[in-house]
Order: sequence, then C-alpha cells, then structure tokens
Amino acid sequence: MTVNELMKEYNLEIDDIRWYLSIIEAEKLLNFPQDRKELIRYIWSGELADNLYNMEENYLNALQDQMDRNITDESNIRDFFKDAEILSRKRKRGEPL
Repeated sequence: MTVNELMKEYNLEIDDIRWYLSIIEAEKLLNFPQDRKELIRYIWSGELADNLYNMEENYLNALQDQMDRNITDESNIRDFFKDAEILSRKRKRGEPL
C-alpha cells in the first residue's frame, strides 16, 4: 500500500496534511527555548522557511521513502494519518485543538 492510498483510506487531502504539520510547527515555536536569540536565529537563518517550504509534499515523500526502504511500516504511517484525521475533523467542526 502507498502513502497516497492510505491518505484516501483516511479521507485526507493535502490540505489536511498541511494543517497537521502546521500544528506541529506551531507547537515547536510555542515551546521554543526561552532564549529569544535562538528563536530569532531559527527564523533569520531560513531554517523556519526551509521547514515550511513544501512541507506537506516533503513529509509525504519522506513517508513513502521510509516505507519503501522498510525504515517505517504501514502501522506507523496509519498512526500519523489517524492523528491528522482527528485534527482535520476538529478544524472542520471549528473545535479547539
């Protein structure tokens, strides 16, 4: 089974994956070390921009690559997609995260 087939099974669209990854990145920023200089460096260096650029496509490609190379299995990807599915439903219902 491919990542795209699993996405269809979970009724996920690319926008749902983008939402899921945005939540993860937002949590990372909110939990950044207390050192403002480190946060500023993260933004200034372009690391944040790099993480955001095509994040959903890069994420899905990485999952497929890991699956193809037997680094991860379908059950791990299902776990990710189940979380993404839950967050997608909450977003569409207007529920808090």
